[in-house]
Amino acid sequence: MSTLRRLSRGARARLRAVPAISRWHARLRSRAYERTVQAFTRDGSGRANRFPAGIVYEATMRCNLRCEFCYVGDLLNIEGEWRQELPLEAIRRAFPARSGLQVNLTGGEIFMRKDIMEVLDLFARKRYVCGYLTTNGTIIDDARADALAELARRGFLRHISVSVDGPGALHDAARGVRGTFERTAAGLRRLQAAAARRSAPLRLSINTTVAAETLGSLHLMADVAREFGVDAIGLNHLMFATPEEAEQTAKIVGAPDGSAIATFVTPDPSLASADVARQVQRLQGLCREKGLFFDFRPKVWPSIVQHYYTPGAPLLGRCLYPFLHARVGFSGKVYFCPFIRIEVGDLSTSTIEDVWNSPRYVELRRLLLERKLFPVCRRCCKVELSKDPVPGLGAPAARRRTIPLTTIR
Repeated sequence: MSTLRRLSRGARARLRAVPAISRWHARLRSRAYERTVQAFTRDGSGRANRFPAGIVYEATMRCNLRCEFCYVGDLLNIEGEWRQELPLEAIRRAFPARSGLQVNLTGGEIFMRKDIMEVLDLFARKRYVCGYLTTNGTIIDDARADALAELARRGFLRHISVSVDGPGALHDAARGVRGTFERTAAGLRRLQAAAARRSAPLRLSINTTVAAETLGSLHLMADVAREFGVDAIGLNHLMFATPEEAEQTAKIVGAPDGSAIATFVTPDPSLASADVARQVQRLQGLCREKGLFFDFRPKVWPSIVQHYYTPGAPLLGRCLYPFLHARVGFSGKVYFCPFIRIEVGDLSTSTIEDVWNSPRYVELRRLLLERKLFPVCRRCCKVELSKDPVPGLGAPAARRRTIPLTTIR
């Protein structure tokens, strides 16, 4: 990346940090997005553009931790091929040479993949932009931190999101390995030092999830962010579906059974909506006081939080994710979306362009347009929820909270 381009990018970043300019820029992006998605909805055929706007690549399903709440091993890794990751040469052939294409990486723990730095370098040489990659931060050594900072300096890598469930012992208990919190903190410090040495514009944030086991300590995440030296917290509302919603969705999309539904399936997540609303509001207030950026997904507005955390309650909204983003598994299988793991192509034998408007992909998109949301889409990180509750539904009835937090597979 040339010095002129780096300076230009830095100037743009500083301008977007000005609140008024940031709001103006957000409005422009929102209008551009609406124009794009309206074209798909007007057409109604289920066909997308020639290429996706972005790709989410699940680089590996391997992990070095044993998180008690993680469903990745059993649900996302439905092929059972833990170590047969798409080879570097296949990635080079299957992913298009397309300047500015956004690629985001997740897993598993992506740094468990031995050639992960070569994968990132390959995407950088294709002139992609890595909007974010997610990691637990525990296996980032000095050499890896330095290489990541260099990728940020070159303009490829923009954001690293590190998953944290709470302070100290609480995080260790959730992750199933003692000392995880300190190892995560050490990884973040290495990334910060490497970015400073290289004057790299690398954003670092922590993300956490609403869960029954950690809800009471959610407000402590503001102190964790300060301890880690980051200035942003991303909150994931719990994503789940009832067994009935999973079964209904499987029938709608023509899946043979519910194994294609890759979310937390439970009759009751044991979370009271009032408790969630109070704790989220408390954390948001603390972030404001401490000067921390706070964001959450999906956008569970205060007006719908009660319905969101009531299992089976309908919600209004839409999802255009499959028209814009390709979801690529570690072995090259392309799936309709993160939650509906129906295979629509295979990059071990095809290219992204071949797969992107394949007949099965187009059929599923058309079904989604007709229904706006499938039942399991209501509580997904990609959904665009309306602020308005379902008309005439009223307040959901109070629910007992005695059902254990158990995933139904």
